Amino acid sequence: MRRPAGTALLQPAGIAVVVVAVLVTLLVALQPDAGASLSQGAAGPPSGEPVAAGVVRQTRAYGPFGDENTYDVYLPAGQPVRPRPTVVFVHGGSWEIGDKVEWVDEAVAVARRGWTAVSLNYRRTPTAPWPAPLVDVRRALADLQRSSAALGVDVDRTGALGDSVGGQLAGLLGRPQPGVVPVRAVVAWSAVNDMAGLLQQPASGGCTVPGCALHGLARKVAGPLMRCLPATCPDAYRAASPAAGLTTGPATFGVNSETELVDPRQAWVLDAALGRAHVASRVRVLPGGLHARGYQATVWQDSLRFLAAALTPETAPAFPRPHVGVRLAADVAHARLGQPVRLSGLVRPRALGSTVGLQVRQADGTWRDVRRTPLRGTAADTVFDLVWTPARRGTTVWRAHWKGGGGEGVSAPVSVAVR
Repeated sequence: MRRPAGTALLQPAGIAVVVVAVLVTLLVALQPDAGASLSQGAAGPPSGEPVAAGVVRQTRAYGPFGDENTYDVYLPAGQPVRPRPTVVFVHGGSWEIGDKVEWVDEAVAVARRGWTAVSLNYRRTPTAPWPAPLVDVRRALADLQRSSAALGVDVDRTGALGDSVGGQLAGLLGRPQPGVVPVRAVVAWSAVNDMAGLLQQPASGGCTVPGCALHGLARKVAGPLMRCLPATCPDAYRAASPAAGLTTGPATFGVNSETELVDPRQAWVLDAALGRAHVASRVRVLPGGLHARGYQATVWQDSLRFLAAALTPETAPAFPRPHVGVRLAADVAHARLGQPVRLSGLVRPRALGSTVGLQVRQADGTWRDVRRTPLRGTAADTVFDLVWTPARRGTTVWRAHWKGGGGEGVSAPVSVAVR
């Protein structure tokens, strides 16, 4: 039979050649390429520019807004890329200034521990009001997790550290969101955790009189950032507040100074919310007025210890709870009906911005909260006092109870006999 033009029967030698070629093609197809191998965590030393001895840096884009949508990844040089505990740094700057390069030294220090460090940029005011900063940091975290194996990121052992508004954004990275694993731990230096509350705090330029003029940080919040007041956009303020509506969250270490730009009550309001959600929280309030990076030298090592305890509990020691001392005294032991009695005391270590509960012992031996009063700062301690006017005769037994930041303390009971 005549064969069509351009065809020929394969001879045995030709058949062998074809079989070999097919086998080679199949073997090549079954081999993962370099990128696939990297994404599966089997890779050699990381690529990137040397940024310090033993550390390399890669810069990646995570969104369409140029440098504002980039992050830097810092990795140990000369070691295989593999999942490592990871710290994401978020810069501050009143939502209007700042850059990821501010965290170079800290990121290098983390990489030298054998971990992975990430420092990110995000859009800022006045051109990008809320929620643009939050949208960006969440997008960056999602991108980081999609490329986690290639970048040496352990998705389940990732924490965040932010200063000032970077602390606010870091805290919000701990909120659940679809398709992204929340960060497991947060260190927040001078973070804004209650946006509506900040507008009422004088340290931040807020005020409590209706219609009063805001200034400083409070004015930036209501103006370029939120472009509204809490009364007109309450949902936006709640969404911007790490302490609002919290039912779960990351273990958090909050730090503030007593007289700084951000009122220390911002740390305690988040601590209370985390406590109600049964999430580990630590708070430290430092004397003086330094803000965020201003007190870095004092808290940097403890910040690393906290992250290590949260991200690698199998090897790192637990972060200690504070040892709390509470004292209470009455100015008289015996009083007449209707006679004012002054109750005063102190809480150590200093806990300015928090409140102490005054409790009365019931007939069954239990204690009932009857008053809460804020702590005030003195040169040596944080103190409290209030005036109680007895309305019935008999002996009333008081005690002071303070709880917060992972610590708890009660005073010795104090009895006042009323005749």
